[in-house]
Amino acid sequence: MSQIDQNTKAIFKNIKELLILAAKDRNHTFHTPVFSSNCENNSVNSRVVVIRKFDENNLKINFHTDYRSPKILDLQKNSQTSFVFYDYKIKIQLRIKTLSIINHKNNISKHAWGNTPLSSRKCYLATKPPSSSTTLSEDSIPKHLKGINPTLDESEKGYENFTVIENKILNIDWLHLNSSGHQRLQIRLDNLKPVFNWIIP
Repeated sequence: MSQIDQNTKAIFKNIKELLILAAKDRNHTFHTPVFSSNCENNSVNSRVVVIRKFDENNLKINFHTDYRSPKILDLQKNSQTSFVFYDYKIKIQLRIKTLSIINHKNNISKHAWGNTPLSSRKCYLATKPPSSSTTLSEDSIPKHLKGINPTLDESEKGYENFTVIENKILNIDWLHLNSSGHQRLQIRLDNLKPVFNWIIP
């Protein structure tokens, strides 16, 4: 194996390790990337999401959302999406293009819901949809739940709104900033197998 092949494979391995950490460690800088989707008027909508799972074998990044959220309509009309991750400590940026899959009231969402703590389930009990207008600054969580978590039985109502977004990785743009010379590598996934291409940063 050539030195170039060794380097690119080591980078790809490190990317997967970072994404695994992103899902497990809430304090990791990759835990909350920017996720972008296309809106109805062809504009781009970006927001920060929380990485809940990284499937290393199938190269999928998962996050959770409310089925009433406007992003669901975006994804139903255009499933082409992207993530941007940046770790200022190691100076690595990942721009990842993905194909998003909505999982609502299916085996995937049911399994994830079973592993969702009460404090997170509470978010899906909001009485008003995300992004809806309101006359007051509020989160529409029922008043009796202010400052406390719902009971397990009470939380089950939230499953109606709970959704898992699976994002299948199509390609990765890896950038490493370094004072001695920046590096940039494009990784295209062909049937889950990486195809590498060095490019100018």
